[in-house]
Amino acid sequence: MGLEEVAMKCKDRVAIVTGAAGNGMGCSIALTLAREGASVVVDYLTSRESAQNVVKHIESQGGKAISFQADITIQDKCKALVDSATLQFGRIDICVIGPGAGWHPEVVDKLDSVAALEDVHKELAPIYHLMPLVLPGMYERKWGRLITLALVPPYNSPAYSYNVAKAARTHALQLARDTTWANGVTLNTIGPGPVPTIESLEEAIEQCEHGPAWCDRTTTSPQDIAESVAFLCSGSGDFISGTVLAYMHRR
Repeated sequence: MGLEEVAMKCKDRVAIVTGAAGNGMGCSIALTLAREGASVVVDYLTSRESAQNVVKHIESQGGKAISFQADITIQDKCKALVDSATLQFGRIDICVIGPGAGWHPEVVDKLDSVAALEDVHKELAPIYHLMPLVLPGMYERKWGRLITLALVPPYNSPAYSYNVAKAARTHALQLARDTTWANGVTLNTIGPGPVPTIESLEEAIEQCEHGPAWCDRTTTSPQDIAESVAFLCSGSGDFISGTVLAYMHRR
């Protein structure tokens, strides 16, 4: 069944999905927003071939997509990403921010302060760089969605600096909620906790299409997160902003 044959939640929207070329949540989010009718910019850091394969699948289903390489922790790269998306599709309605902090597991009395501060930078830089680039157009149209992926209790990791950085990302969106809400834009965070990767694009597609791999899953999948993003980007999410959506996992 082609995309044009499906009742779509995000028809005619344009979405940037960062970190969308790997085997995790970004890829599933890109596939799902395309399934729901959005034109998708598949941002990647190093996995060029994987990003192109995601684009090819979306196009094979009647959707629209492009890939673009951008390190979203760097301001100039974010601008290039947004400029390319706007040139190709005319505007940006949805921005999903995934990639963030690294992994520095030191306890507080052995903290590597440089690495810990780098964690905070990697979590906040994409938000600080992208909000001034995408929000003005959303404000003008009185509609927009900005969604981040973070880590929220009860799923604190063993890494103190990682947890602090994720908390900073979550709070950054909550503090901006009232301002963006007044201009028709919602801000939300999804806190999935530890989510297993999907081993192949074929399996990600099968889950996106709600095939056996989706029906037979035994715990939270990247596709669960993608379905939540699609919901928040639909009309059903019009009055949801400043929330943190957490997931539970079967052990």
